[in-house]
Formats: sequence, structure tokens, C-alpha cells
Amino acid sequence: MPRSVSHTITTLEVPLWADPRREAELRCQYMRQQHDPPLHSVKWYRDMHEIFRYTPQELETRAFNSTEISVTNSSCDLEACVITVRPERGTAKYTCEVSSEGPRFAVDKRSANMTLAVMPEYDPLITGLPTMVQVGEQALVNCTSDYSLPAATIDWFVDSEPQEDPLITPDTVVSGADGDGLRASWRTLHVYPDDYPTHRGYLALRCRATIATRPPHVRSMSVRLYVAARPHISSYMFSKNSKYWFSTRALRLSIITIDNGPSNSILA
Repeated sequence: MPRSVSHTITTLEVPLWADPRREAELRCQYMRQQHDPPLHSVKWYRDMHEIFRYTPQELETRAFNSTEISVTNSSCDLEACVITVRPERGTAKYTCEVSSEGPRFAVDKRSANMTLAVMPEYDPLITGLPTMVQVGEQALVNCTSDYSLPAATIDWFVDSEPQEDPLITPDTVVSGADGDGLRASWRTLHVYPDDYPTHRGYLALRCRATIATRPPHVRSMSVRLYVAARPHISSYMFSKNSKYWFSTRALRLSIITIDNGPSNSILA
């Protein structure tokens, strides 16, 4: 039974993640068996679109640049074809296709995905944290993630519990793109300490920034929100009784003043 493939691809190297600010190298290595026809061509595709062709019989290489990608350099021979590219957006499938000369023009091809992604350089930053919050007050804190591609999604946690509406801004807010296409993101948390009974004197706040890569890239920052001590029940009752005693005494003094006229005496 005749073989259907003459040249066989032995190695395909395509980066899983590519930084759009830098060139990415794609490598395809292939092997010719003895007595097989010579190499006819090597072609590179981005999805369904051809972006590069090497034809050894014609000593020719040709790049097919588009608005989504440009081929910046190449080095191809009878054993390997390496190209450097600068992709512009998104995720794409890159395919190396190797064909042998006729009469069969047998073809072998392999594919791999590459996604543009830039990881944040720093952990997310929490701002607006007060030194201490009083009982009955609220704290308004913000979490900002560093510029990245894609933009980070931000989640808030209070004492390890994820926070949902209406305590936080409904969605992560994303900035406009900078010169490299990267975006920052932020999300605000409204904290009401009365909703989180604690004897520690503080609430543990954590902001998590997640980049939707595979696997996800996660960075986080944690802080403590200190809460003023609640008054003890006996102190509260003493304060309440004191107010009642003073208000009652003031009422009695006013009655004496009305009935008897101004008096210099002091009620015992």
C-alpha cells in the first residue's frame, strides 16, 4: 500500500501566549524519507488564511501580510521553516503545511493555537482604605488591576466570602487601551461593618484580579479594615440612664422655675 505522506512534520512550535509588543517565533521541522520525492513547498496559515510560503525549487519565500498579522522575518530550508510574526489581535490557529513534489503532491500538516496575552506586572492595588471605620459608618474602597491583555476581571472578598451586588460595583470597569493595546480595570467595594459581626476588631478584605488565559492568571492583594470597638452593653445602659437622669432633673428644675419664679437654690 503506497504511503500517503512523503515529508512528515516532526516538530511544530507555536507559543501558547504571545505579547503583541514583541515578535513571536513559529517553528516547523520536517523529515524526508529515503527515495521520497523532494520538498515542493512549506506554507504557514493563520486560521484559513495563508500568511507565508516557501518554495525551494524556485528559491522563493513570500509573505502575505494583513491587518491582523505581519511576517517580519523567515529562515527556511529542506529541514525546517522558521518565521517570526507580529500578531495584532485575539486567538488564532497557526498551521504548518508541508507538501512533496508530484506526482502525488502528498501533504502533511499540523496546527496549534496562539493567543495574545500580556500579564500584569504588579499585584492589584487597593486604595481608599480608612485608618478605622466607626460602627454605623461605611467604607468605600477601590481595587485597580495593572494594565494587561486581556483586561483583568476583579472580584472582592470579605473574610473569605465573595461579595455580590449591591455591595460592589456590578461589573469590572475597564479603561481605554494604551498605546500597546493594554487595559487596566477596577472595581469598588462598599463595606458596612455592621453586616459583618467580628470580635477581632477588623475585617479581612481581598481583591482578586483574574486574566482569562488558560489556565487563568490570578494575582491578589489583601488588607485589614479596622473597626472601632462596639460599646459594651453596661456602658450603653449607663449612658442611657445618665441621659434619662439629666433630662428628668432638667424638667424638674424648669417646673420649679415656672411655679416659684427664678431661684438660686439647687435641687438636691
